[in-house]
Amino acid sequence: MDTEALAGSAAEPTKPTDPADAFERYDDDALAAAMTDEAVRLGLTGAIMTITAPGTPGEAVVPASPVTITTDPALGLSRFPAPVGQPVIFAAGAPLPTGEAALPTRRSIRDAEHARARDEAVRAKTARRSGQPVVDQAKVDAVESVQPPVPLKDQFTPSPAMDDPVSGVPLASDFPLAPIASDSVGEFGDRSPATTLAPPAAVAVATHVPVYDLIEPQPYSAALTVIPPTVVPPTIERIVALTAPVADPLDDDGLRPAGTMNPWLQSAAVEVARRQSTGPHLFVVEASGSLPTTLDQRVGRASRLFWLWFAANSSVISLAFGAAIFSLGMSLRQAVVAIFIGVAISFLPLGLGTLAGKWSGQPVMVVSRATFGHLGNILPAIIALISRLFWGAVLLWVIAAATARILVRAGLAGPLTELQLMVIVMAVTFLVALIVAFFGYALFARIQLVLGILSAALIIALVVITWPAVDISTALTVADGPVILVVTGVVLVFSFVGLVWANSSADLARYQRPSSSGGASMLLASFGMTLPAFLLIGYGALLAASSTSTAKGLNSSPIDTIAALLPGSFPVPLIAATALSLLSGVILSIYSGGFALGALGVKTTRSWATVIVGVLVFAVAIALGFTVDNVVVVFRDLATTLAVPVAAWAGIFSAEMILRRRRFDTRSLLARGGIYRDVNWLNFSMLVVASVIGLGFTSASVPGLGWEGYLFTAVGVPLASPLGSTDLGVLVSLALGLLTPLVAGISTIHRQELQQASRA
Repeated sequence: MDTEALAGSAAEPTKPTDPADAFERYDDDALAAAMTDEAVRLGLTGAIMTITAPGTPGEAVVPASPVTITTDPALGLSRFPAPVGQPVIFAAGAPLPTGEAALPTRRSIRDAEHARARDEAVRAKTARRSGQPVVDQAKVDAVESVQPPVPLKDQFTPSPAMDDPVSGVPLASDFPLAPIASDSVGEFGDRSPATTLAPPAAVAVATHVPVYDLIEPQPYSAALTVIPPTVVPPTIERIVALTAPVADPLDDDGLRPAGTMNPWLQSAAVEVARRQSTGPHLFVVEASGSLPTTLDQRVGRASRLFWLWFAANSSVISLAFGAAIFSLGMSLRQAVVAIFIGVAISFLPLGLGTLAGKWSGQPVMVVSRATFGHLGNILPAIIALISRLFWGAVLLWVIAAATARILVRAGLAGPLTELQLMVIVMAVTFLVALIVAFFGYALFARIQLVLGILSAALIIALVVITWPAVDISTALTVADGPVILVVTGVVLVFSFVGLVWANSSADLARYQRPSSSGGASMLLASFGMTLPAFLLIGYGALLAASSTSTAKGLNSSPIDTIAALLPGSFPVPLIAATALSLLSGVILSIYSGGFALGALGVKTTRSWATVIVGVLVFAVAIALGFTVDNVVVVFRDLATTLAVPVAAWAGIFSAEMILRRRRFDTRSLLARGGIYRDVNWLNFSMLVVASVIGLGFTSASVPGLGWEGYLFTAVGVPLASPLGSTDLGVLVSLALGLLTPLVAGISTIHRQELQQASRA
């Protein structure tokens, strides 16, 4: 039987005559035959089944819908060899089989066409010899179900047809194995007997979804081997909070300027830091100084700023300040208006300084380098350090003097004199303030919260107890004074509320959450500063307007006058109401003074800089206690003189904060050579000019300061006149400072931000 010749003649395709048709072309039947032959080679048999990957624990595995073979009317499965052999196993980490028989050679599409033609020729020849009519197999296949295929002579006996598909089987030995025929002798050669191998035990479904590797099919003689995937217990690595570097000052602080990081990545980083934030530890010395506060410690909410500033401005000494405002010659209405305008202007440096601290996580005098330059900022840092030393010493002195006076008046001094009590109280208060400032922000914030709540309760109690001394009808009968006196009141309130803490505004905002609202932080910090000041100063003006004797007493001896308004059993609460808030102010002065000293370039840690500043504060307080007798002189002359350069600095710094659209560049703030110059000559020169002009419109009677007011004298305004005694120079220096960047500094800020954007 010359089947080879017959098959060859039937299967030989015609060669293309057109060069464009040089590629092999086959019909769908030839492609299907090639695919079936490939299935035979790989050892697949039976119905198509879906193997569902095992799910993770706790997830229900939904079996896939069964898929069955649908016969094509143009093709009959009986024409092709029976699919035999082992299925392809996808197992994680399964080793490749070695030493086994090689796989059958993959037939090309041309080989499959030859095989089909040979099979058809043999079938037709057999039918003619037997006298049977030749049946069109395509019509038969269109109506019959799946029938066992007729094997070639070099193949095993085909397996029975599988009418029931299998679905949802796991990765185990349930997979239907291709049947192995018994010993048979084929027409084209002999085969050795094959042994049917029992499948191995079922492997439990993996509890962890493995990644499967494609393993080459096993040889025909090998048993089905299923290597289960290596199950690794699920572990979750601990997310480490994003922290800013603390060792290299040139590293970034983890909060890149706006526009330099993908906003989705930036928000995700901030969210991870927020969830992993721990906050500063209570009794661990604060390490951050000029460097930005690390993100894992920036956990403060905007509401925290309210209590931080509330405690520092809620002392009953503010009652005496209100009486002093009223005693200038104003009516109660004018006094209230002056107080309100003064605290409203105080919002400007306090709010914008808070925003700067929240943006950068750094002290305000470090951020000030962006405005004046690294070397040019030395002068503002010196002014800030002097301000912190002065106000820390004044508050420490007032605590000691007021406490000693209350104890002597209540008969609780014992054998000690008032001066001795003052020194003892001053020393104890200094030690407490120094310890808190040395440990830093965590302990300070906790104490501020406690002091703020206690101060609020004591103030409410004091107002309730002293309310019988208020006579509103009498207070409203006081006639209005000259309008220029309102300006004097505004200057005094602004100097004693806003400018006292302008150099410290950002120091308490360094631990704010990066995701917190900047507007809310500004408002709550400003309200915490100004609300108790407005209420207490206004209430002091009301008490002074209600009684002439009370007004004189609050101006000359405020502690004795306030004590006279209280019952005799109130000395201890009075001491607390007086000293607790002032203690908060002393702590803040020492704490912030350490940052100002560091901004000067002194090579020391924040904690030891705090110790240096604390010792200086104590020395100045001792000097004030032994040399100054009139508190009003200090409050009026020295405070307003110091307020002039502070107002000039606050104006320039605040105006630049209004103009900036990008956050500060941390590396350039910490090291020279960045986008911030060594000296910003415009701002530096205007700081000096505004201070000189401001002092020319300020008067003072303290020895050594009589030269002030020279511009008033130059324009013919007597210093003793209402205009000459307004200390208008504070507002003048503030206005000049505000105008400087707005008029001539926009290009400099724009250049800085362009350089910052180019480096991102």
